[in-house]
Amino acid sequence: MRLTITIRALIGLMVIAASGCVINRNQARVDSTKHSLGMKIHGIWVTRWDYRAPEDIERVIADAASTGVTDLFWQVRGQGDAYYKSDLESWGEELFRDDRSRTDPGFDPLELAVREAHRRGIRIHAWLNIMPMWRGTKKPRDPNHMLYTHPLWRLQDADGKVQQLHDGYVVVNPVYNEVHVYLAGVVRDVVERYDIDGVHLDYIRFLSDEIGADVLVPGDAKSLSMYARATGNAGIASRVDREAYRVWIKTRITDLVRTIRTTALDGHPGLVYSAAVWRHPEIAEQRYMQDAAQWANAGVIDLVMPMIYSDDDLRYQTDLDAWLKAVDDRKVVPGIGAYKHDSAGQTTNQVMLGDQRRFALFAYSTFFESVNPDQDQSPKAKSQRKLKRETMRRFMTDAN
Repeated sequence: MRLTITIRALIGLMVIAASGCVINRNQARVDSTKHSLGMKIHGIWVTRWDYRAPEDIERVIADAASTGVTDLFWQVRGQGDAYYKSDLESWGEELFRDDRSRTDPGFDPLELAVREAHRRGIRIHAWLNIMPMWRGTKKPRDPNHMLYTHPLWRLQDADGKVQQLHDGYVVVNPVYNEVHVYLAGVVRDVVERYDIDGVHLDYIRFLSDEIGADVLVPGDAKSLSMYARATGNAGIASRVDREAYRVWIKTRITDLVRTIRTTALDGHPGLVYSAAVWRHPEIAEQRYMQDAAQWANAGVIDLVMPMIYSDDDLRYQTDLDAWLKAVDDRKVVPGIGAYKHDSAGQTTNQVMLGDQRRFALFAYSTFFESVNPDQDQSPKAKSQRKLKRETMRRFMTDAN
């Protein structure tokens, strides 16, 4: 099923999107609840691959401003690394793709991004990948990277084997208290150093696809002992036992989300606390142990941003409806996978299926030319990006 947008609906979207596209900085961080429940959010995700130099950052934010975007979800942590000045984690290696001999970019990417975004009236949210330690078969260059300094935090199976390096992510053990303290400290460091408008968590779930359904992880003695002490269940022999163990892991991930809120965001009531979550609440909870509906309903986070990345409008509508049923709709900002759409029209279709004042687009390089090394540079791809960004710019700014 493929829905088509009407001219009248498109004009309505243009009017709504264009109104108030410049944010008064005196109002931007008054109260996170007011922001999350009432303010317009026309967002776009900017990945760590989209910038390496000051001019990249300036261009990205100028591009976003030209479309009327209100919120940028700006990636600052990918795999146990930092795309900002940090005393806790290594510089992100993508910053040195052009010169592997360098170890310092010579500028602070997040400081520049915050300054440029605020100068243009755009809110900026620090986007952090939480669970990943590393990705790829080559190890980090920096010996101070957490993969080396905290090797015992890496997931282990029941035989004591750690998760092996591969093309996907190697992740931390999400049940350890010390991991929770460390990750909350990383977030707190960002919050205290930068005048950001929000904290946005990603990969705040169990990476079932990276691990495999039949492997018992974490299977190390420490994790199993923690489980036994917390629940009174000493064994994980049967299918029922395993399911009970998974439920406990889910509660530990929720504990982590709560710990970040109480220890990193405490004293910063103006910050919006959001999370990129799985496309459907039941799949999120049952497969990825991500109880995101409960996080929102209990007020642990301000916004859920379901990643409903699909080129099937019917499935998009079904998944969005499930979230709107599970959570107060004022706490839902759907993520639209524009990169999956062959046409700009399908992106606007999906915007129209929800609250037209509240959505986020994945991602910047879908619409604009980027230094992202994986961006398709064929003439056809460049033409499609031009059409997509012109369409987005029209319906978000023409009514000004």
